[in-house]
Amino acid sequence: MPPPSHRFRLFRRLGRLLAVLLPLAASALAGPLDQWHWRGLNPPASFKGDNYEALYHQENLLAVVGSGRVLLRKDNDDAWQAVDPGNPLPLYGVVSAHGTFFASGADGTLLSSRGGETWTVRHSEVRVPLFAIMYTPSVFVVVGDGGTILTSGYGRTWLRQASRVIEPLFAVGFAAGNFLIVGGHGTILRSGDGTYWLPQVSGTNRALHGVAGGKGVYVAVGDGGTILSSIDTRKWTPRDSGTTKALLGVAYGGGYFVAVGSEGTILTSEDGAHWQPRASGVTHYLKAVTYARDSFWIAGWTGALLQSDPVK
Repeated sequence: MPPPSHRFRLFRRLGRLLAVLLPLAASALAGPLDQWHWRGLNPPASFKGDNYEALYHQENLLAVVGSGRVLLRKDNDDAWQAVDPGNPLPLYGVVSAHGTFFASGADGTLLSSRGGETWTVRHSEVRVPLFAIMYTPSVFVVVGDGGTILTSGYGRTWLRQASRVIEPLFAVGFAAGNFLIVGGHGTILRSGDGTYWLPQVSGTNRALHGVAGGKGVYVAVGDGGTILSSIDTRKWTPRDSGTTKALLGVAYGGGYFVAVGSEGTILTSEDGAHWQPRASGVTHYLKAVTYARDSFWIAGWTGALLQSDPVK
């Protein structure tokens, strides 16, 4: 047996070796949603920047909207292009259809842009905040305060639809032939065509801020860490999120659901029922998430922009 001094040196060398190898092993074993990369214009510790509210990927271009400029980022490009939309009011939602971006915002704001650089005002005929916008091949749907629902075939003329509720409507989604809207006091509305809406029983009074569908499962998220899932859009089951933080957005892609929220909260799930926390590395208010080109992108307040590693 070597003398104590030799054993001490041997253990010290082993400790140094493990200090190098263990982080490498952990990195190799980490999944794609364990690694989130800061893509903001300013360092995360500065908490400087616009309050980003929504983002959407069109072909090879990612658009981010919020309280100030519109940000554009081309695929395989590390640089953001900041564009003045010519509208001083905050924008809360963005979507794309046939190569054109459409954005919704405060005071009934609706804008459109062919390439993201020049924006045109569209008249909504309402004066309430419009919190979200979506498109399917048949119809646009915009939702907002006071139970507001607007629809349009081509994004030019907008018609108001009956929601049968007065709660603020925060998000709208579409999956497997079903339109879903979520909002204040646990509001969930379902439609088969985007025009005729029926309230559903959510089982919660907490505000719901996001909705998404995938793998034959629908997920709604909201205040107090609320997560609900459904397989038919009619019966909703509460799920354990493991957090009491407000969950403000959810998206599906690459076989995963990703939910985001306050204080840098990120949760992921493969089935919509079992959720795992992920380290975002930030404490920003994370407001929206989308799936684009094999990665998830997150936008939030005070300049927060994050990207996951490729999921596939």
